[in-house]
Amino acid sequence: MMMRGFLSLMMCCLLWGTAYSQITYDITGVWENGAGRTISVRTLEDGNVEGEFLDSVVVTADGTFALRGKVNKKKCAMLMNAKNGFRMIFLDGKPLRLTIKESEYSYKNPSGPYVLENETRDQAAAQAMIQFWSDDYIRNFSLGGLGLSLKRADTRQKRDSIAREIERVTKEQQDQMEAFLKSYSDSDVAPFFIEVNMLRMMSLEQISAFYDRFTDRVKQTEKGKEMGERIAQLKRLAPGSPAPEFELTTPDGKKLALKDLRGHIVLIDFWASWCGPCMDEMPNVKAIYEKYHDRGLEIVGVSMDNNKANWERAIERAGLVWHHVSSLKGMNRCPVAKLYQVVAIPKLYIIGKDGKIIAKDLRGEELREKIDELFEE
Repeated sequence: MMMRGFLSLMMCCLLWGTAYSQITYDITGVWENGAGRTISVRTLEDGNVEGEFLDSVVVTADGTFALRGKVNKKKCAMLMNAKNGFRMIFLDGKPLRLTIKESEYSYKNPSGPYVLENETRDQAAAQAMIQFWSDDYIRNFSLGGLGLSLKRADTRQKRDSIAREIERVTKEQQDQMEAFLKSYSDSDVAPFFIEVNMLRMMSLEQISAFYDRFTDRVKQTEKGKEMGERIAQLKRLAPGSPAPEFELTTPDGKKLALKDLRGHIVLIDFWASWCGPCMDEMPNVKAIYEKYHDRGLEIVGVSMDNNKANWERAIERAGLVWHHVSSLKGMNRCPVAKLYQVVAIPKLYIIGKDGKIIAKDLRGEELREKIDELFEE
C-alpha cells in the first residue's frame, strides 16, 4: 500500500515537472486589412527556417488574432502569412503583441510588416538573426556568380576586379556577424544564430570562434549546451579523426556497416531523391566511381529519404550502382545524419583505408582532384 502511494506520488511529480518545464506562448495582434486571412506560427527545428507547424488562426472581422499554446522548451519560431512573409520571434513565455502592416515582403527587410509593440532584446536578436539569414541568402547568390566569373575572367584586370568584389561581400558578412556579437552575445537567441546561419555554410573555425564569444551564461542555456556539443562533435569529425561507425539497411533489406568496407577508400555520400543539387552532382560521382572502383574505391550513398519507393526509383533512374543504405526517417531523424552532423545535402566524406576521415564537403572539380590525388599516391 505504501509502495503504491509512493509510486503515485512519483508519477504526480513527474507529470508536474513536465508541465512546469513547458513554455507558454501568447501572441496577439492586429493585421491591417487582414480580416479573413490566415496567420500561422512554425517552430524552428534544427536550423530549418521553414520549421514545423505549431498553430494557425483566421484573422477576425475586426483584424485581430490570437495564437496561444505551449512548447516544450524555449524556441525560435516564425510568424508567417502568404502576403507579408514572416517574422522571427523567440518563444520564452513572455506575451507578444504586434501589428502587421499592409506592405509587401522584401528580402532586404523580411520582418518589415511585423511591428512588435513590446520588443525585448531577445526579440531584437531573433530579428537580427533572420535579417542576417536573408542578407546571406542574397550574398551567397552573389558569391556563386562571382566565383564563376572569376574562373572565366581572361585578363588580370578582370580577375583583380572580381576578387575585390568577393572581398567586399565577404567583409560585409563578417561585419554583420561582428555586429550581432557586440549586441547579442548575452542573448538566449545567440546559439540559434549558429544553428540557422553557420552550420550549413561556415567552417568549424568560424563557428567555434563565434561560439567562444558568447557569455558563460548563454553557454549554459539548453541551446548553448546543445551548440557546444555540436561543435565538439564537428571537431571529432575533422580530417584525421576516425570516421564514426554506423550500420544501416540496404534497399533489399540487408545490413551494411562502414567497417565492412575497411581497407578501401570510401566516399560517403549523403543525398536524397528530392534533392536537386544532389542529383546534379551524381554524374560527377558516377564518373569517379567508374574510374576508380576497380582500383578499390567504394561509395556508400546514405539516403535522407523517408519514402522507400522514391529512394529506389532514384537509384534505378540515375544508374547509381554502388552501395546504398537508409534509415528511411528523413534527414532530421536519421541517426547517421546526426552522427555525421548533416544539416544540409549533398554532403560527402572521404574515408581512408585505415577508417580515418581524409576530407569532407568537396564537390565537383575539387572532389575529382582529391580522389585523383589519393589514387596517385
